[in-house]
Amino acid sequence: MALLVKNGTVVTETGVVQADLLVEGEQIAALGRDLTAPGAEVVDASGLVVLPGVIDAHTHYSLFTRGALTIDDFASGSRSAACGGVTTFIDYADPIEGRPLVEGLQARQAEASGKACIDYHFHMCFYGERPWTREELEDLRREGISSLKVFTTYEASRIPYRHLEKLLAAAREVGLLVTVHAEDDDLVRATGEKLKEQGLTAPSYHGQSRPWEAEAQAIADVIALAEKQGVPVYIVHVSTGAGAKLIEAAQARGVKVFGETCPHYLVLEESCFQREFPQQYIMTPPLRTRRDNEMLWEALARGSLQVLATDHCAYTLRQKEADTCFTTLPGIPGSETLLPLMFSEGYRKGRLTLEQLAAYLATNPAKLFGLYPRKGVLRAGSDADLVLVDPEREVVLSGGKLHSRAGYTPFAGLTVRGYPVLTVSRGRVVYRDGQFVGEPGWGQFIKAGETTWL
Repeated sequence: MALLVKNGTVVTETGVVQADLLVEGEQIAALGRDLTAPGAEVVDASGLVVLPGVIDAHTHYSLFTRGALTIDDFASGSRSAACGGVTTFIDYADPIEGRPLVEGLQARQAEASGKACIDYHFHMCFYGERPWTREELEDLRREGISSLKVFTTYEASRIPYRHLEKLLAAAREVGLLVTVHAEDDDLVRATGEKLKEQGLTAPSYHGQSRPWEAEAQAIADVIALAEKQGVPVYIVHVSTGAGAKLIEAAQARGVKVFGETCPHYLVLEESCFQREFPQQYIMTPPLRTRRDNEMLWEALARGSLQVLATDHCAYTLRQKEADTCFTTLPGIPGSETLLPLMFSEGYRKGRLTLEQLAAYLATNPAKLFGLYPRKGVLRAGSDADLVLVDPEREVVLSGGKLHSRAGYTPFAGLTVRGYPVLTVSRGRVVYRDGQFVGEPGWGQFIKAGETTWL
């Protein structure tokens, strides 16, 4: 059956318009005034904002690390995401020891197949000094992968800069974008050892254990390598104002460096570590200062950061019980609250326009990771991925009312103004008025096409 969304405030690439939107099958058939479609299900969107379906470009569902498995698998994580207006998520595939990279991708695809409730894509991880061949990279690209993930910290996961420089150049040649978790490992290690010597290891010291200077130094180093090679690079989960300023300065010099930040770095700050059970606020990089929050909002307003994503890595509070900041599992749930938080704290408070909101949550990640124009935009011929937001609906966030298996949210008690009321994934309604109405297995792996590096 066709779906006709009438009288909505529709956010398109060219601006905000009052329009109808017609969905036929899995695609958008038309966008315009006074559309009709006999027999179609009609949704009255009067007073509602119609946005392209959100692309959460940074999730960790079914992640096994540090001897623990995240509580959200591909089914529960994507269900929770859909209830927050997300219609595509981009997770991570790990290499298999001694096997070609593409086999790691295929194994991860098999994990998600039949479970994901919405569409999905993957970044391919590189760890440590793992060798690669151009053929491996080309195989990944042929299989529909458009990006790689590396770390400048975490012991065996850390990629030496001499290897990173080579990877940046090789990836660019085959059309892959390298994304980087940027923290200076030497500084993190030295700071951690000093805290341990002083006996300052409680969870409340997490922010001090990974100082802001570590992120700034690593971002500067990575940008220098990219600039030297003349290649693009993408910095994930930027947590500091200093990091955002380095990215903006590089962009002014003509370097193609892209930045992503997350709601928790915009809304929460380091005083959370002094609250009861600070483990619930531990993620990496850690929460920073209120001034960092402000500087990141300013960077988004200027367009020097391009993507809003979550780094959703959900554990239960019981899983996060630990005696030290070094042993607490880092990660928080976030996919379901991404759009509500950014609509409320960004748009409703005048920090972002609706056009910017759509760009950072959907259009930009679609372009950067090769999913555009199939995803990330409301236009005829694109997938019918959309979310309707009631801009006046107020909701007090509570873990018990959300759909992640984590059972909590670090944003508990925060009132958001503006909340999703309908999510459509490839023409199918998967969330309506507080209820998930989709099913596991609806989601498909979406191969990347040509990337548009903005």
